[in-house]
Amino acid sequence: MTAPPPRVSIAMTTFDGARYVEAQLESFASQSRLPDQLVVCDDGSRDDTMDRVRAFAARAPFAVHAEQNETHLETTPNFGKAVSLCDGDVIFLADQDDLWLPDKIESVVDVFSADPTVGAVFHNGRVVDESGRPVNYELWDSLWFSEAERKNVRTGRALEVFAKHVVAAGTTLAFRGRYRDLVLPFPDLHDCHDAWVSFLVTAVSGVRIVERNLIDYRLHGANQFGLQRFGLREQLDKARWQLDAGIFSHNVRFFRAARERLAAQTDPDRQPALATLDLIDAKIAHARARDAMSSRLLERLPTIAGEVRSRGYWRFSYGWKSVAQDVLLR
Repeated sequence: MTAPPPRVSIAMTTFDGARYVEAQLESFASQSRLPDQLVVCDDGSRDDTMDRVRAFAARAPFAVHAEQNETHLETTPNFGKAVSLCDGDVIFLADQDDLWLPDKIESVVDVFSADPTVGAVFHNGRVVDESGRPVNYELWDSLWFSEAERKNVRTGRALEVFAKHVVAAGTTLAFRGRYRDLVLPFPDLHDCHDAWVSFLVTAVSGVRIVERNLIDYRLHGANQFGLQRFGLREQLDKARWQLDAGIFSHNVRFFRAARERLAAQTDPDRQPALATLDLIDAKIAHARARDAMSSRLLERLPTIAGEVRSRGYWRFSYGWKSVAQDVLLR
């Protein structure tokens, strides 16, 4: 007996997205495999985003649940709300200003259907400008998702990649609905929904990549997160921003929360391997060491030397670039 096709939900968040939201919604309706449910949670838009969403809902060829938050939640809790309202066997995450290529849902669902051990799937995307014209790089280029790291994902070492940095952008990510209660509630941390879902689900299941562009990622002046490819000057500016923003303290809190959530699992199918918990502990130790570094070079050199010897910079950061960040920019 053939198993029924999985129900597909899309969890989408919006905020002041009237300029592009209709094109994104129409790309959902143009899929070769339509979704079964679209959930839209608007975070108090001041423009007519919700009018456009409701107009689409009235003619959409699938169920649409749309609601506007009474108070502004910010991105991560708003995505948490949208995911909580999804009832699909597979849940896709969606931003308001991209375009899904017509075979995105079909291609991703095929991966889930072929292997029941796969808990999450993500893919590449074509980066376009605000008018939809392609620029000269792809989404994985902007995320520094190298061929070596792609090989690690293909060979079952995805968690090592995810412990280092985010490569599964939310707009390219889908996961099985049975893990919804594992990832919810999202932690009270800024802008972490995609990293949180991809890390937790991968810690207890398989993950696959589709090495094709299945979205047009629109880069424009109003992006909340403009995933663009940086030159040397931009990389230096971002390195300084990381220090100013306390990114390593954020990493400590993120991975502590992930470890607590995973360690609390009682379902045998969701209990992480000891090696997974050891990896998280090592990541926390590395992030804590970098967060606690002194502003005085001579005082932080022993810590830097220790992270070089332990290969922490290469396992959990960006190698010599991160060494240089700690030596020169603090």
